[in-house]
Amino acid sequence: MSKYQVKGLPWGSGLGKDVSDCKSAQDVMQKVGLDFTVKKCELVAKMPFSLNDNNDIDENAGDFSRDGMIYRDCPNAYATYRTDLNIPLGLVKSKYEVVQNMNVFNFFNDAIGSDANWDKAGMFGYGHKIFVSAKLSFDSELKNGDKLDYYLVFSNSHDGSSSIDILFSPIRVWCLNMLNSALKSSDNFIRLRHTANVSDKLDFGGKIVAAAREKAQGSVDLYNKLIDTKLDKVTMLATIAKVYLTDEELNNVLNIQHGLEKLFDFNDYVREQCNISTRKRNILTSVWDYHTKAETQQNIQDNAWGVYNAITGYYSNVVDMTREKRVNSLLYGTANDVMQKTLALVG
Repeated sequence: MSKYQVKGLPWGSGLGKDVSDCKSAQDVMQKVGLDFTVKKCELVAKMPFSLNDNNDIDENAGDFSRDGMIYRDCPNAYATYRTDLNIPLGLVKSKYEVVQNMNVFNFFNDAIGSDANWDKAGMFGYGHKIFVSAKLSFDSELKNGDKLDYYLVFSNSHDGSSSIDILFSPIRVWCLNMLNSALKSSDNFIRLRHTANVSDKLDFGGKIVAAAREKAQGSVDLYNKLIDTKLDKVTMLATIAKVYLTDEELNNVLNIQHGLEKLFDFNDYVREQCNISTRKRNILTSVWDYHTKAETQQNIQDNAWGVYNAITGYYSNVVDMTREKRVNSLLYGTANDVMQKTLALVG
C-alpha cells in the first residue's frame, strides 16, 4: 500500500460545506451563512495621551478619548465590515467598491442544473474571503485511461486582498490532483477588480460554462500530448530541478558528473558545492519520491504527464497545508505558480 494518501479537493477538506442539494445561489448563501452584507467605513487613529503633545479633543471634528487614548479621524483610510456583526474584515483603498456575495454568485443561477451543480461553499474567518465551487456536468478521459472532472471556483474577498476570481480547474479524479488548464496562468482565470462598474460585468453565467467546455477540450489535447512525450530518468530529474533551482544552481549541478542523480539521492557534497539549500534539496527529493512511489503515479512514470502530476500531486497530497492556506496556495498562490511553471516546462 502506498504511503501517500489522497487529501481531497482544495476547497473541500473540512473547509467547504456540501451545497450539492442547493438549487440556487440564494440557497447556497443561506445554507453556509454567506448571506450577510458588507459596507465600507472610515477609520479613526488610536493615539496615546502625551505630556508634551496636542491632547485637545475637538468633538466637532469627531475626536474622542477613552482609557488614556485619543481617537481622531484618519483621512483617506477605510475598512470593510459585516453589518450583522459589526466586525471589521480588512483595510481597503478609497476606490474599493464593495460587491455583495449575492451579487457575485447570483449571476450563475442560469447555469446551475443542466450544465453544472453547486459543490462546496465556505468562508475564511468572519468572511473576509468566501468561495463557492460548482462541478460541471461534463467530464473527460485521456488516452491512458485517466479521468478528469471539471470545476468552476468562485471567490470574493472583502478585505482588499484579491479581486473577484472565477477559476476553471480540471481535477485528475484518481488522485484529486488540481491541474492547470493552460500554459498561461491568465487563461485559467477571470478576474474582476472591486471597482465602481464591476457589478455591470457579472451577467455572464451561461458564457462561462460555454468557455469552460472549450477549455476542457483544450486541456485534454494538452494532457494527451504530455502522455505521448516520453522522458528518460535524467530528463525527468532535470525538468523537476528546473522548477526549483536557479539557472546558476542547475548549471553547477550539471557540471558535476552524475550531479543530478547524486543531488536527488541526498548527496550533501553536491548540494554544498552547488550552494543549494537543504530546503530546496528536500523538496526535489520529496517530489521524486512521490513520482516513483505514489500509487497514482505507477502508470505514468515514463512521460511528461507523470512529471507534471508529480508536482501537482506533491502540492495536492504531500505538502502539509490546511484550510485557508491550502486553498490560497493551490488556487491562487505559490503552489499554483509552481504547477503552472511545471506545465510550461513540460508542455
